[in-house]
Formats: sequence, structure tokens, C-alpha cells
Amino acid sequence: MNSKHQFVQLSDGHFIPGLGFGTYKPQEVPNSKTTEATKIAIEAGFRHIDCAYVYQVEEEVGQAVRSKIADGTVTRQDIFYTSKDWPSPSGCPTLTAGSWR
Repeated sequence: MNSKHQFVQLSDGHFIPGLGFGTYKPQEVPNSKTTEATKIAIEAGFRHIDCAYVYQVEEEVGQAVRSKIADGTVTRQDIFYTSKDWPSPSGCPTLTAGSWR
């Protein structure tokens, strides 16, 4: 079985793909490359997208996912988006909800 199609059962009974597409990139790589790479990953079959606030590419990942939803490649229900938000003195000032609007 292809590792892209292996799933892990969550405590609520849902299944998440065991292999996620990581969206980290070096600073010298333009953020627009993240949009392009994420679209290609979705076209290749990835349904678990892993991101983090510190990567500073959440907007670009959201654009890629919206694009693949709009063109019919996937539905929102097909995508598992995971992120990380480190605590700061002011709490968690940024959440990823804005990137999905």
C-alpha cells in the first residue's frame, strides 16, 4: 500500500492520512512557491497538509487549498490541515482561521 493512503484513527473515530505534506521553506524561497508546491502536492494525492505560524506561509497554503477546491480536485472535507502555534507573552495572537476565508 502506498504510504499516502495509510491512515491513523483519531480518538473521535475519524481517520487522518499518516503522511502529511510539509510546507516549511527556507527564507530565500519566495512564498509563492509554497502555493505552487501545495497545489502540486494535492494533485499528487496528499490530503494532509502540515503548516505552522512560524513558517509564515499559511495564507499561501490557504490559497492553494481554495484553488484545488474551486477546480474540483478536492472538497474541504478531503483536506486535513494541521498547524502549530507557539505560546507567546500575549497568548496565541494568531490562529489560522483567517487563511481559510
